[in-house]
This record gives sequence, structure tokens and C-alpha cells, in this order.
Amino acid sequence: MWQGPSWSTSAPLQPSHSQHRLPTPQVKKLNTLVADKKSSLAPIIKDLRQLRQKCQELTQECEEKKSQYDSCAAGLESKRSSLEQEVKSLREECLQEESNYHQVNCMKMISEAQLQRVKDEVKMYVSSDQQERKKSVRDQYSKMIAEQENLGKKLREKQKSVRESHGPNLKQVKMWRDLQLLMECKRECFLKQQNPASVGQVIQEDGEDRLVL
Repeated sequence: MWQGPSWSTSAPLQPSHSQHRLPTPQVKKLNTLVADKKSSLAPIIKDLRQLRQKCQELTQECEEKKSQYDSCAAGLESKRSSLEQEVKSLREECLQEESNYHQVNCMKMISEAQLQRVKDEVKMYVSSDQQERKKSVRDQYSKMIAEQENLGKKLREKQKSVRESHGPNLKQVKMWRDLQLLMECKRECFLKQQNPASVGQVIQEDGEDRLVL
């Protein structure tokens, strides 16, 4: 740090003692000039010393304030981070509660619709108007159940009929196959009678070789 000009407080310039001479007029003049300058600069030097002391005090105060600021800023930054995390958590909680609200509201609407449907069903069921009663869900389901029961009854009867006719049908199929074989044998015998020379020969029918006896 700048200390200001340093002025010597020693006596005015004197000639060397080794010369043993009296001061010349130039030396006296120079000493007088130096003394005048010192006198004129003394108040300025005093002010500079006071300003230097004030500067040191302000510098120390500034460093203390800066340290306090840094400490306060660090505390505020930590608090800000904590508040941001808390706000984030509260927002997520708010969104979850809003979702729960909409879900509960939808369930409420569904329950109200079901309750109204039950009321309408009871009203139609106890109505004296037959046409109105036929519109009730109970009567509609009863009708559907009766139709399914009738259909099941018909299917069981058909199943019973199929089981009972299964044996005779198999017998008829076997008899039909036997009849086909018999007719084929008769056809071959008829062909043999029409062409006796072909007996003992190999003939080809439908891509197969047969020996005619």
C-alpha cells in the first residue's frame, strides 16, 4: 500500500564538515526552498495519513461485510434448494390429489347412475302396466333365461335322438357298403359272361391291373 512521500526531518542541507566552509547563498536558498516545501506539504501528508488509515478501516469493514454476505448467501441458497424440493413435493402431491378427486368423482357419477337405474327398475317392476313391466331388466333377463332353457331342452332332445339313431345309422352305412360290393361283383360276373375269352387275362381298369379268372 502506498505510504505517501517520505520527508526527512533532518536539518537543512549543510556542506560537508570536511570542507569547513560556510554555507553559500545557493545552499541557503535551497535549504529555504526545501523548508518551504515541507511546510506546504505537511497538511497534505497529514491528510494522506488520515485517508490511508480510513482506507484501511474501510477495507477491513468491506472484508467483514463480504464475509457476512457470503455466509448469508450460502444460507439462502441452501434454504432456496430446500424450498424448491418442498414445492416440487407439494406439486406432485397436488397432482395426485387432483387425480384422486377425478377418480372419486367418476365413481360417484357411476354410483348415481346405477342408483337411478335401480330406482327405475323398481318403479317398472312394481308398475301395474304390463307393457311397462316388460321393460324392466328383471323381466328381460327372465325372458332370456327362459329362451336359453328352451334352447337347451331342444338341444338335449336332439342329442338324445342322435344317440338313439347312431347305431342304426352305422348299420345302414355298413349295409350300403355291402350292397355296393355286391353290385360290383355282379357287374364283374356279367362282364365275364359277355367275354369268356378274357378269362385268365390281365386287364386294366381305372389304372389297376387285374387278373380275370
